[in-house]
Amino acid sequence: MISMILILGVLPVTILLIVFFIQKMKIKERMQLLEKGIDLSLQKKDSPLTNILMWGMLATGIGLGLFAGFLLLNLGVFNDDAIMGILAILFGGIGLIIFHFAGKKSDNN
Repeated sequence: MISMILILGVLPVTILLIVFFIQKMKIKERMQLLEKGIDLSLQKKDSPLTNILMWGMLATGIGLGLFAGFLLLNLGVFNDDAIMGILAILFGGIGLIIFHFAGKKSDNN
């Protein structure tokens, strides 16, 4: 009963509050830039594809980590199930590092 209240009540409200405060901070930052006289059209804006690519690289890394952990468990290299979580986090981080360096390379071009 309590878990259902938490899942259906508290979690969505928390997510909505986080999104609300992030948007509020973005608006506040834009207003401060306008007060200083900085032209907002000159600022570099990330395309939506950049965000999609980042999440795609993260998900791919996590998937590869889980697959590698599954293989290592079935081959008998490791006997502990924790290796799947460890490798998922490791490969997810590697995916984000690759995304970071790919973004820097595209910025230089």
